[in-house]
Amino acid sequence: MFLKTKLSASLMFAFGGALASSAFAQQALERVEITGSSIRRVDAEGALPVTVLQRADIEKTGATSVTDLLQKMPGLQGGTTESTSVGGDGKGFAGASIHNLTENRTLVLLNGRRLANYGGQSLTGNLAGFDLNSLPLAAIERVEVLTDGASALYGADAIAGVVNFITRRNMSSGDLSLGASRPKGGVAHEERFSLSKGIGDLETDGFNLMASFAVDRRSPMNGTDRTFSKTGVIDFENGGKRYQAFLGSVRGAPANASDDEGDLVNPHYFRTGTCASSNIKVTDPSTNKTSCYYDFASKLETYSERKRNSFFTTATVKVAPDHTVFADLLLSRNNSSSKIAAVPVEIGIAAGSALHDQYLAPMGITGDSVAYWRAADLGGRTEENISDFGNVVLGANGLLAGWDYKGAITHSESRFKQNISGYPGGLALNRLRDSGAINPFLDVGQQDAAGVAALSAVAYKGLWDAGDSKLTSVDLSGSRELFQLAGGPLSLGTGASFYQERFAGKPSLFAQGKLADPVAGTLCTPGLQYPDPGACDQRAGDAAAIVPYSAKRNAYGLFVELDAPLVKSFLLNGAVRYDHYDDFGSTTNGKTSFRWTPAQGLLFRGSVGTGFKAPTVPQVKATAQPYGVTSTAYESTAALEAMAASLGAQTRPGEVQYDQTAGGNANLKPEKSRQATIGIVFEPVPSVSLGADLWHVAVRDVIGQVSEGSAFADPAKYANSWAVQRDNATGIDYIAFKADNQNLGKLYSTGIDFNVQGRTSTPLGRLTTQLLATYMLREKKQQASGGEYFSAVGQYDPSLTTVTFRWQGRATASLKTGNWTNTLQANFKSGYKDAVAEVEVVNADGTLSGEHEDVQLKIKRYVTFDFQSQFQATKSFSITAGLLNVFDRDPPLSLANGGLGKGQMFGYDDRYYDARGRTLYVNGSFTF
Repeated sequence: MFLKTKLSASLMFAFGGALASSAFAQQALERVEITGSSIRRVDAEGALPVTVLQRADIEKTGATSVTDLLQKMPGLQGGTTESTSVGGDGKGFAGASIHNLTENRTLVLLNGRRLANYGGQSLTGNLAGFDLNSLPLAAIERVEVLTDGASALYGADAIAGVVNFITRRNMSSGDLSLGASRPKGGVAHEERFSLSKGIGDLETDGFNLMASFAVDRRSPMNGTDRTFSKTGVIDFENGGKRYQAFLGSVRGAPANASDDEGDLVNPHYFRTGTCASSNIKVTDPSTNKTSCYYDFASKLETYSERKRNSFFTTATVKVAPDHTVFADLLLSRNNSSSKIAAVPVEIGIAAGSALHDQYLAPMGITGDSVAYWRAADLGGRTEENISDFGNVVLGANGLLAGWDYKGAITHSESRFKQNISGYPGGLALNRLRDSGAINPFLDVGQQDAAGVAALSAVAYKGLWDAGDSKLTSVDLSGSRELFQLAGGPLSLGTGASFYQERFAGKPSLFAQGKLADPVAGTLCTPGLQYPDPGACDQRAGDAAAIVPYSAKRNAYGLFVELDAPLVKSFLLNGAVRYDHYDDFGSTTNGKTSFRWTPAQGLLFRGSVGTGFKAPTVPQVKATAQPYGVTSTAYESTAALEAMAASLGAQTRPGEVQYDQTAGGNANLKPEKSRQATIGIVFEPVPSVSLGADLWHVAVRDVIGQVSEGSAFADPAKYANSWAVQRDNATGIDYIAFKADNQNLGKLYSTGIDFNVQGRTSTPLGRLTTQLLATYMLREKKQQASGGEYFSAVGQYDPSLTTVTFRWQGRATASLKTGNWTNTLQANFKSGYKDAVAEVEVVNADGTLSGEHEDVQLKIKRYVTFDFQSQFQATKSFSITAGLLNVFDRDPPLSLANGGLGKGQMFGYDDRYYDARGRTLYVNGSFTF
């Protein structure tokens, strides 16, 4: 008789850090399949470090989405967050990264099957993972996180591990849920609604149909809604001294201009002796010249407006006593809109022109100049990121000739599009300059009505970029017992899979640089130059000319797994997988694991394995093209000027972001890895368990890009990381950073995962406690093959531009008293050394001294507490209320002004800390 898949409590104990107690040992054990193995077995026989969150555990976290849930798990760090979309390249994406090994080495599954990568993934491999926003939390029954590479089963590319989401099934009841969240100040508030209903029982009726619909909405939050993010001007104390840090843009409103020596000056300051509103005075100590930098941080949205809709349905039919067929369908849409400061542009000012004679000649500027302007009269820029995801599965499972089998056909698609507004064309601005319609040297609001109307008329609003990612797969696997060994049956698992991956980049004509008039949609004539009206225009503020492309990959795999209980106390597992890629050839990888229980209440486990990860399709086949701007602003150093001169280009004045280029690399080699774990679980008494797993991952031929921090720090050392990009509006050739895909060398990462659990009865009720924590022992990476190693453990590394927390954890205590369940949770991160920042010394009287120092802050450990109370009012109705960040702790001060995956926010690091503060949430659930 085929036994249905069911994760019993003993699985959580065996794989999540506790041994099965004698009470569980007396229960009838069912055969299950767990993440990390293909063999169906009794619950207590497994040996891999899997953390399991059941639906009740999920509810206790206070998470309102799959994204929030995974960000609360200590073993996951380094994934892309929504804040990356605020001036970064996040495109509304949120990903999962186990042990900071990145989301493209972390395999995300739905019911044990692969999903299409994000349609908005970039040609550098950025965002080349599954978008967590596509999964509705209302449809999830449990989450299994395997923090060890499962390459023999799911694919050789699961180097970091696996996150497997299991959906609700065989549900005959209904569930209606309503919820709302209110951070302090009434900003970034959320409303949620979900409805789930099932009919039929698989065992008694022979069928089950379940459907779930979910909607959630979130309002935006501005940087000015929090004191720590309201401006780019930060006053602080460190080491007994007072300082001021400032992050601004040379493109001001009114504009700065270059003088005859190429230095920045400001005509408005020259005339009035002050900088205009939203601009900060900056005096270059080497030249004593003053310009006005724009405080763009004061114009940001730190949380974007977001709308998510999802629908999931599954139908299961028992066609025979031992055979079941099923069909799953998931449809979802995520729509998020992020807003940042007005577009920064550069406009050429010719000597002898009216603007030159009126504003620049009085300052002694005789030659041509460039105006560095913020077109604030247009208002802020908006990016609307829309992601549609669909996944359909048709499959069967059952028992045939002694084999537990399962198989399915899956088709998965992620379709992305990005709409923009507030961006004019660079040549369109030149025409307005020539006509006298705009004046970049006027303060905001001083343009006449005709000028504002002219600006609005050339501002593009519509599609900018799009992409489609598709995955079609077929899988078939089975397992059975072969014969008895001393400790139990020898079991065999085997299977095969095939998948085809397709990706297409579909930029708009404007993004491709093929329009003469972007607003009207008029095609241009390549080769024509400004001021010809047929010349090709590009988006002002950064280079465009994105190249469309499409590519595909076919791959198939075969695997064999053996489960051998050599004696009652010792289980040995071995697996081998063969994969073939039509563009990268074949690879064979293996994995061996063991589970040893020398005494009751004591378990040892371990594994060793290898992995193989081919580059993403865009990383290999994308055409070389412009790729936005650097994440951080950089000054023009002598070394950078020398590199620019060698390329026939020049650097930009001031501290600015530089253009980037990128492209596919057909000569990339695949990554190859070795990973291992060794763990112990000790249960001194049945109610307490102590678990620890040491893990190690080594990767060679790491695929990535030389970090911009390394390249700008030593341009000559990374001489191949530079290109030339012509500014479409001014015609000036500037040096640009080349973010090409390369094999960078090696990566090593080692750490310990802890899982401590306790259960006891008290006079007030049943108390359950758990501590989950990860300690990073080592993490080091190369930026070039054979080069030096860099580490971000406990520090912001300027070459890696990121931080890896030494400690990260969550402690939970839950007390159930009658119909009440109260849960207190502590979330903690260790401290680290912040980025080195140049800041200005503040005098005792509060004035600026003009003296600058390099400061590196020591970020203290950060602990927040969450509290939740759940009341089961009736058998069918429950209400939950809670507070996130009970004591309303602000994020710690950080002076990092850029980095991998960081948004434009300044004053705190948005990648690691939540800016919303204390948040009240209420959820109500009615079952029927």
